[in-house]
Amino acid sequence: MKNRFSIIVIFFLAISTSAVFAQEDVDEFLKNQPIIDMHFHITKGFDDNETYNQRKVDIDSARIDWIIENYKKNNVVLAVGGGTLKYAKMYVETDSLFWGGLVFPCMETVKQDEPCDKEFFNETELREIYKTGNFKSLGESMFNYYGIPPTDKRLEPYWKIAEEFNIPVGIHADTGPRPERINKDERPNYNPDYANPELLKPILEKHPNLKIYLMHYGGGYSEQSLELMKLYPQIYCEISAVSMFAPKKVWEPKVKQLFNEGLGDRLMFASDYFGTVRKNIEIIYGLEWLTEKQKRDIYYNNAARFLNLSESEIEEHYRQVN
Repeated sequence: MKNRFSIIVIFFLAISTSAVFAQEDVDEFLKNQPIIDMHFHITKGFDDNETYNQRKVDIDSARIDWIIENYKKNNVVLAVGGGTLKYAKMYVETDSLFWGGLVFPCMETVKQDEPCDKEFFNETELREIYKTGNFKSLGESMFNYYGIPPTDKRLEPYWKIAEEFNIPVGIHADTGPRPERINKDERPNYNPDYANPELLKPILEKHPNLKIYLMHYGGGYSEQSLELMKLYPQIYCEISAVSMFAPKKVWEPKVKQLFNEGLGDRLMFASDYFGTVRKNIEIIYGLEWLTEKQKRDIYYNNAARFLNLSESEIEEHYRQVN
């Protein structure tokens, strides 16, 4: 975890000099501008993470403390993410900033998923978990990492409960890492083919009101994502990870296509990787062909609409950044 974070930081430093705007310009633009992060990973704290491991003795609380501070610094008023049952509960009970739910399925072999007491919940268990009202999201989907398609019968209870409770579902919808780059001890059955959004069609036929947002638009399955969004108006997307790690010349034309197809009002802000909120804010700000209104819509308005936020919730979010 520590080495992975260090690599990301070095990457940021390497590309930061290529920015065509001053940081002061970004700061000025963000004044009174709330932001919703639609892709946040809820996990345990890691003792070797030097970003937060000196803050508190309890490493889980230390991680949460740093995240809250970082979000407030960057005007993030709502973070939507998932994790295992223990930590999803911990985060949503700690601060209203977090809209949490279950990553599905979790994997007993993956350190980030600890503790994964149960990889798949049945319908009765999921209804009990979600009916309390504390959990408001589902995802990120990890079935491609687990090595099963979204139509696997063990996932049907998740689709059913998500539709029943009108829960937004975050779907990993990119080819992702090449199989040879995956830790086979953690994810022995990883299959990137199962992340193809086309595989969601039978599920959406059965659950036509399922509210989905496709993660990592701009990557390998962008065309399939676009076609699915044309068929279902409740499907939105975000461009996290792809917009950081792929060349801009690869993903930016796909984002332009999204707007050319009249679907730009379904693009939402997301960060995905720990500690990368500011960089992702700058990526959106740096798309010079977007209007100021379109940028503000991506930062907040599109997600507020997707999440059906009330007027009072929206007013409170703007109050927090004034």
